[in-house]
Amino acid sequence: MHTRHVIELSPSGKTFAAGDELLLDAMLASGLSVPFSCRRGACGSCKVVVAEGEYRAKHLAPDAPVPCYPLAANEMLLCQSHACGDMRLEIPGWSLDTPALRVEAQVLSKRALTPDIVELVLMPDLPLAVRAGQYLKFRLVDGDSRCFSIANLPADDDGRLVFHIRRVSGGLFSEVLLDDLDAGDLVQLEGPFGACTWQDHDAAPVVLFATGTGYAGIKPILLSALKRNVEVTLYWGGAQPADFYDRAFLDQSVIDHPRFHWHPVLASQGRVQEVALGHGHHWDAAQVYACGNGTMIRQVREQCLDAGVPAHRFVAEAFVPSGGAGAQTPSPAFDPIWEKVGPRYSFDGMLAARDQSIRALAAIASRLRVGMTTGEALDMAAAQLLAMGASHTWHPTYIRFGADTVRPPREGIDRQRRLRASDIVVVDLGPVWDGYEGDYGDTFVFGDAPLHLACTTALHEVFDETRDAWLRGLTGRELYDFAEQSAASKGWRLARNLAGHRLADFPHALFESKELADLDIPPSEMAWVLEIQLCHPTEPVGGFFEDMLRLQA
Repeated sequence: MHTRHVIELSPSGKTFAAGDELLLDAMLASGLSVPFSCRRGACGSCKVVVAEGEYRAKHLAPDAPVPCYPLAANEMLLCQSHACGDMRLEIPGWSLDTPALRVEAQVLSKRALTPDIVELVLMPDLPLAVRAGQYLKFRLVDGDSRCFSIANLPADDDGRLVFHIRRVSGGLFSEVLLDDLDAGDLVQLEGPFGACTWQDHDAAPVVLFATGTGYAGIKPILLSALKRNVEVTLYWGGAQPADFYDRAFLDQSVIDHPRFHWHPVLASQGRVQEVALGHGHHWDAAQVYACGNGTMIRQVREQCLDAGVPAHRFVAEAFVPSGGAGAQTPSPAFDPIWEKVGPRYSFDGMLAARDQSIRALAAIASRLRVGMTTGEALDMAAAQLLAMGASHTWHPTYIRFGADTVRPPREGIDRQRRLRASDIVVVDLGPVWDGYEGDYGDTFVFGDAPLHLACTTALHEVFDETRDAWLRGLTGRELYDFAEQSAASKGWRLARNLAGHRLADFPHALFESKELADLDIPPSEMAWVLEIQLCHPTEPVGGFFEDMLRLQA
C-alpha cells in the first residue's frame, strides 16, 4: 500500500490526503476547489506557497513552458509536484470557500446629505473584498436590482459600506424602499462588480471626472490616490452649489494633501472636460477616471483621447440610476452539460473581466519596444497584470514576434527573438480578475509592411463575419467551418488548432473544457471565446484576435 501524506491548507486548516499522485489530482479528488487550468506548468494558476514539508517536482521536458508567474524559492505548482511527506500549503489570492456573491447587510445609519441625496451605511454579514471604484447590486423582492457605487474604502473603514443615493422621481428604491429603511434593517446585496477601479501605475498624475452622485464611484479612487501621495485633480460637475455635498471633506483634503486640487464645475461654467482641458494637464502622461452619466462619459473620453490620453489610461463607469442596463440583463440559458458555470458566475463579473483584460492588453502593447526580446516582453506583461490586480493567469500569456506569430500557443518560441522596427506582434492574455476569467488577444503592427497590415485587416474581417454567423444560430463546429471559408476567400489560412474555448468564473476547468470548434450546439453568449488565427499561405506571417461571444459588440 502506498503511503498517504496529510496535506494541510492554511489558513483554513482543511486537509486532504496525497500519495504518489500529483498534488493537484489529490486535491481535486478530495472535492476541494483549487485554482488550476493548463495542467502543464505554464499558466501558474495552481501556484502555492510551501509553508512546511518537502516535495518532488514532476520531471519536465527540456522545452517545458516557463510559468507566466515565475516561482519563488518557497513556491511550487500543484500540477507538477508530488508530496514527499506531510505538508502545509498556502494558496495566495484564493479562498477554498466560494467567495460570497450574495450577502446580507445591516443598516447602520441613514442621513440626508442634501434634500435629494441620502448617505446609507451598511455592515455586511461577511467581509467583502472590494476594489476601489466597484459597485454592488441591491436585490429587490421581485428579483429586480439597483446598482450603487461603494463610496468608501471598506478595508479602511472596518468593513462598512457607504453609498450616496440620489432620490429619483418615481424610483421604487430611492423613493419607496429607501424611506422605509431604518437602523437595524437588513438588505440583500450582490457583488462587488465593476472594472472602473484604481489602477496601480508609475506615479502618473491622476485626473478625476464626476457628475452628480457619480462622485460616489470616484471618491474611493480619490482616497487611493491620496494614500499614495500622487498628484490628483478632481473635476466635479453639478447643477447648483448644493450638489457638491462632500465639499467639507474635499476642502480639508486640499489642506492635508498639497498635491490634490479639486474644481466644482457648475453647469453655467461649462462641461467638466472643457474646464479641465483649459488647465494645461500633461494628458499624454495622465491616468484618467470618469464616473457619471453616459453622455458625460462619451464626451470626456473623446476629448481626453484627442488631447493625448492613451486609451488604456482612460477608465470609466457610466452611472445609470434605477438599476441600469446591466442590472436588467437576463441570465443566460446555458446548456447544462457543455456550459456549466460556477456559483459566482454573473454577466457583470464577466463584462468587468473583459473590460479589464482589454485595458491590460492595451497597456502591455503600449510598452512593447523595438529591440526587446520575447522573454523581456513576457516579464513586462506579467508585471503589468500583477500591477493591475490579476490574481492568476488561467492560461499562459503569449507574446510572439515576427515569424513566431504563425506558431500555435503550445509550440515553443524563441525567447531571445527581438522585436524589429518593421514587425508583426501577437499578444494573448488570460488573466483572472476578482474570480472571473478574462481572455483577450490582438495583433499589432510595427512599421508599415503591406503584408502585415493586410493580415490585421483580414483578421478582424474574418472575426466579425464569423461573429455575425453566430448571431444566425450556427453551432460551434459550423462557426469554424465558416471562418475557414472566410479566411480562404481573403487569401489566408485559418489555423484550426486554435479552436475557441470556454470562459467563466475561475476555474472553468472544474466544469468543462470543450473546444468551441467541437461544439454541436449554438454557443451561448458570454460563455465562449471565439479565437481566430490566420497564417499566410507561403510567408511566415500570422495574426490572432479573440473575444468573448456576446450579443452587444
